[in-house]
Amino acid sequence: MLRMFPVFSSLAFLLTCPTLVWADGFGINATRLIYLQDANSISVTVRNTMKAVPYLVQARVTASVDGQGTAPFQVRPPLFRMEPDSTNQIRVVAQGANLPADRESVFYFQATAIPASTAPRRDTPQNDVNGMARFGVGNTIKLFYRPSGLPSTSQAAQRGLQFSRVKEGLAVRNSSPYYVSFATVTVGGQKLKLETPADLMLAPFASHIFSTSAVSGPVRWQTINDEGGVDAFTQDLP
Repeated sequence: MLRMFPVFSSLAFLLTCPTLVWADGFGINATRLIYLQDANSISVTVRNTMKAVPYLVQARVTASVDGQGTAPFQVRPPLFRMEPDSTNQIRVVAQGANLPADRESVFYFQATAIPASTAPRRDTPQNDVNGMARFGVGNTIKLFYRPSGLPSTSQAAQRGLQFSRVKEGLAVRNSSPYYVSFATVTVGGQKLKLETPADLMLAPFASHIFSTSAVSGPVRWQTINDEGGVDAFTQDLP
């Protein structure tokens, strides 16, 4: 029996990059998912752009980027064969989610594709998974669970960040119930290095300090919106 071993990418850049990279092989046709509380389910499309290689695909939602921890979501189907030059839709369904009602929660949709070595046999069931695993390709994107009735909007949250000078560098405060993901942060024309998960995403009602000596001049920041695009904002430091 074939065993599938998940291989997931935990690079923070891949989780925040707003541009879809259409390289040959397996990929997810989204950079993030928004699950509204009132939704029965949401869908995400995966693609196989190889012309002759089928994939065995395993998908799930986890509590952390490294694939650890359970999450109150099911994916349907969780395991399937994907033919060359094709796309498949995967449904994500919330299952008894008991999550905070006053702020967003973040999870991670993860899909692993393993190239199959043989074509499916006609005498096996249609949904049977065949072939031998050679190596795996992992794709991970964020899934934001958004409760109903949150005030304002996610874009307003991105625009409304509050920056200030502190002894350790540049402080930022998120007073909203939405997560904010950064693409870039620049102070006085100097681009900051966003090297840690804390640099790249600010939780609801949270603060963060960017370690930098550049604390003069305007702050310019780019954030990733719900559609995966980039919005730009500016603030003069007080």
